[in-house]
Amino acid sequence: MAVSARPITPAPNEVKLVDDSIVFGDGLASVSLQRTLRVPETGSHALPPGLGDFPIRALDTTAAPASMTARGGAMVPIYQREAMWISLGSSEPIAMQIATGLVCAVTGQPLTDKLSRNPQNYVCLPDQPWLDGFKSGDGRIRQFVAARLGDGATVEEQLVDRPVVGGLQLRAFRLRPKALEAWREARGRFDDGDVLYCMSSPMMEVDAMGLGAGGEIQQELYPDDRPLSNWCTEPIGQIWLHLVGAGQWRALTGSTPPPTPVTAEEYDAHGLPWFDYYDADRGDLPTSSELASIRTVGDVLGEEDDATATPAYVVQLGDRRPRGIDAGDW
Repeated sequence: MAVSARPITPAPNEVKLVDDSIVFGDGLASVSLQRTLRVPETGSHALPPGLGDFPIRALDTTAAPASMTARGGAMVPIYQREAMWISLGSSEPIAMQIATGLVCAVTGQPLTDKLSRNPQNYVCLPDQPWLDGFKSGDGRIRQFVAARLGDGATVEEQLVDRPVVGGLQLRAFRLRPKALEAWREARGRFDDGDVLYCMSSPMMEVDAMGLGAGGEIQQELYPDDRPLSNWCTEPIGQIWLHLVGAGQWRALTGSTPPPTPVTAEEYDAHGLPWFDYYDADRGDLPTSSELASIRTVGDVLGEEDDATATPAYVVQLGDRRPRGIDAGDW
């Protein structure tokens, strides 16, 4: 089912890069992209491990093409069919919109300027500590897997009726002052000195990448139990992450790209664990019809699924798995 999108209005941007993390609002929220094992496209699997941060670099306007510099943001190197998961953390409640190619990873619908509850088009931090992929079923997601734009394998290419843009988009919203004050008081952490605000609102060719759907992973996306009116209507910041082929990373940044990720067999050979998150019955968001029917990268490309995953053992977790930007014109 094709969906149309409207332009996203840029917001005053409180976003910085700190090492390889994206920091919103002077430390209110932090996001990193984790390299991981690609799980098979058949069966249902435990949460794969984190194998280290993807490098993230601010966009170099002298080397990047105009199609990238117009959107601002930062760059991430990724190999074709490499998998990732998104690590999320915050010091206060944050509503985070996460999209690939301007398609919401939670709903499969176009990314919009505003938060929505029907369906919920965001995840709540710190309750949601990570996101491994597209919401595809009850208690299940389809893993984020990199694919070249133009091959038809990205979720964006399967769902939209416009020119594709690729990349990964993040937008962070904080609570309104009264709701935030109530949250802090409930935890005995309110400081009378705090001031609370809502924010109003020679080039080389780059092998642009997007995110397609990979294997199925057991993961819930938690419903927001607050009134939608508790959230600010404008984000504190947004960032466009350009996914570029690892082979072009050196030309764009002058840095050596990371090595290809290890295989599941190599990981298991060392007796290292996979993970299961104990979530104490927090519930799970419903699955959209758009994302329930997406095809996997391997299915679209007609390539053999060479990912194998037979975990040496699974560790149950109760908390966390181990381990100034131009907003641009979207």
